[in-house]
Amino acid sequence: MKQKISLSIEQRHVRHLQRCAQRSTGGNVSAYIERLLAEDELRQAVAAAARWYAAHPGYAEDSEAEAQAALGETA
Repeated sequence: MKQKISLSIEQRHVRHLQRCAQRSTGGNVSAYIERLLAEDELRQAVAAAARWYAAHPGYAEDSEAEAQAALGETA
């Protein structure tokens, strides 16, 4: 469900938003902002996954070894 909100931002940022929205969404500022937010959410999710894998360095290898063992394969 979409919801209207009100933003108070500097005029120069408004002009920038309008220019960027014109180039990427045909002028729809709401669609442009939604895309920026979705990209930001994805960046945060990837960063969180990278942090998790860094904290658990053997996880991917262990998982692969378990999968191969379950299939009766040898590494």
